[in-house]
Amino acid sequence: MNKIFATATSALVLTIATTNIAEARDGFYLAARGGYSDYNLNDKDDASVDDSRLEFGGTWNVSGALGYKYKYFRVEAEYIYRNDFDEHYQDSPFHKYNVDISSDSLMLNAYLDLMPNYWISPYISGGIGITRLEVNHKNIISGTKYSWDEDNFTWTVGGGISLRLNRCTNFDMGYRYMDMEELTYGEFTSHEWYAGLRYTF
Repeated sequence: MNKIFATATSALVLTIATTNIAEARDGFYLAARGGYSDYNLNDKDDASVDDSRLEFGGTWNVSGALGYKYKYFRVEAEYIYRNDFDEHYQDSPFHKYNVDISSDSLMLNAYLDLMPNYWISPYISGGIGITRLEVNHKNIISGTKYSWDEDNFTWTVGGGISLRLNRCTNFDMGYRYMDMEELTYGEFTSHEWYAGLRYTF
């Protein structure tokens, strides 16, 4: 009995999720998102060595976007703010560091909605833009300080799922990989997860 109920429930959910409803509205939209950023710094010259890859912790991000939707396609301009991040790490008994990271990005993104007129629609995304990146690096033992700041070309790829709340409003959640190019001796990247609301006028 339980198996029959579970099967019927699953079939009902799948049917609802893949049922074509009223055509989604096209036009300009506003989006607000928030999520989590996980920074990494990779030494391009020797990425096979463990010490060449620094995996920092994570911090939160928020963003706002103005875009335009037409059928299966969306384009938007997005500003992403990430909270300043501070971390201590140690790569030897004589090298202890404090790292402070600040970054924000201005992006031009494109999306392909695979099933825009259904309750649930997967999508894929990509974008290009610029990131203002600042890193302050201090050796806690010696007191030596280094600072870098760059305006770097940034590209991103990702994907996610969009849930239609009504004809104009969607709840989006997804993942994107961001490459913020080189900062002095390494390539700065971020894995980002986000969720938010999008309203089409």
